[in-house]
Amino acid sequence: MSLQHFGWFLGAGFGVQGWGDPTYGIGYDWKKPTVYQEASREFERAGFDLFIIEDGVTVPDTYGGTAEVNLSTARFVPKHDPLPLVPYLLQATERLGIVPTLSASFYEPFTAARLLATLQHFADGRLGFNVVTSGSDIAAQNYGLDKQIEHDRRYDRAEEWVQVVRALWRSWDQDAVLEDIAGGVFADHTKVRTIDHKGEFFQVRGPLNTVPLPSEPVMVQAGASGRGQTFAGRNSDVVLALASTPERMRTYRDGIRQVAVEQGRDADDLKVLFVVQPIVTANAEEAASVREKRRTLTQASIDEALQSVSYLSGVDFKKFDLDAPLPEITTNSNQGTLDNFVKSAPAGSTVREILQARAEKDGLAIIGTAGEVAAHLGELGEAVGGDGFLFTGQVHPALVHRTLDPLVPELRRQGILRTELGDGGLRANLQDF
Repeated sequence: MSLQHFGWFLGAGFGVQGWGDPTYGIGYDWKKPTVYQEASREFERAGFDLFIIEDGVTVPDTYGGTAEVNLSTARFVPKHDPLPLVPYLLQATERLGIVPTLSASFYEPFTAARLLATLQHFADGRLGFNVVTSGSDIAAQNYGLDKQIEHDRRYDRAEEWVQVVRALWRSWDQDAVLEDIAGGVFADHTKVRTIDHKGEFFQVRGPLNTVPLPSEPVMVQAGASGRGQTFAGRNSDVVLALASTPERMRTYRDGIRQVAVEQGRDADDLKVLFVVQPIVTANAEEAASVREKRRTLTQASIDEALQSVSYLSGVDFKKFDLDAPLPEITTNSNQGTLDNFVKSAPAGSTVREILQARAEKDGLAIIGTAGEVAAHLGELGEAVGGDGFLFTGQVHPALVHRTLDPLVPELRRQGILRTELGDGGLRANLQDF
């Protein structure tokens, strides 16, 4: 087995942690930094490279035209802004990469460049940023738009956004700051310049008014559609990827690495990390019980699954008959989520059959004893030729410890997980292997 990179993807964002778990709220308050700081320390002790925090800017009401299911299950809402959380996580750790999410659709590039540059100085090279293009119309309506712009155009805008952000970071030469006390010169004005960007979407003069970066933050992106993969392959350092089989994983990784090569990049500079949900059980009997529970469709589980795909795709799945074939659907929102959902079952399947197929496949879940989960991850990494995995789940203490305490020793015993992180920052850790 070969070493893999590992991280944790907090898909719930800076939101409610552990709702529905018997230990919810015991010893922690999800609204305070403490629970996230403790989780970050555990990820660092485990040797994980990075901690990615998802974000969103809506109270979803796509499913059935109401926010009832989302609010009652604390699904996608409430959600606090992850950017103010970053310094707390940096203070609690020394080597772990911290990766908040921000939207290229709603953050102006100068604001984003300045904010991320400031945080990178706090981080000593450990900062990343997960770029999203925010396909939701209800999100766009919070920013003065009637609806979100067309899918591929959002990526065109994001391409220019990345170009401007990076130009601003480079508007100061690395040796521009002299701090020459005797000569009375703090910075050499000849080494700080405007960028004078005039593009299709942005007009930015520059320069940035922060000092040069120790290193540029690591860019993460989840490019699922064809246009999204092109964007990620051209610009990203890490790709957050979803795929349900080894074959689809390998196809995706090979494709996006080829895009990187076509853009003049070294394919190995791009790390493709697949999202998985390890569920560690004590024995085979418990694993069978967990699988059976997940296979059993209830109205609550149906509503939760459909409100999730409704929000992410922008399509109201409440309007479809559960026992009628799902019609052909298109979306201007998250095409990868919709495609992954529809292809969970053969063409012509009903919504209920799709949900049942997803439940029986356990989606992203890997269920078994610590040894079995570790072995499966090792075999999957070898089959895919991949770079590693992002565990997904909330970060209430019970879940983090139920997952990591038994699994980390097994991953290390099987030679899949490193024993410690280096001190050169996130980019250096990702390039270790």
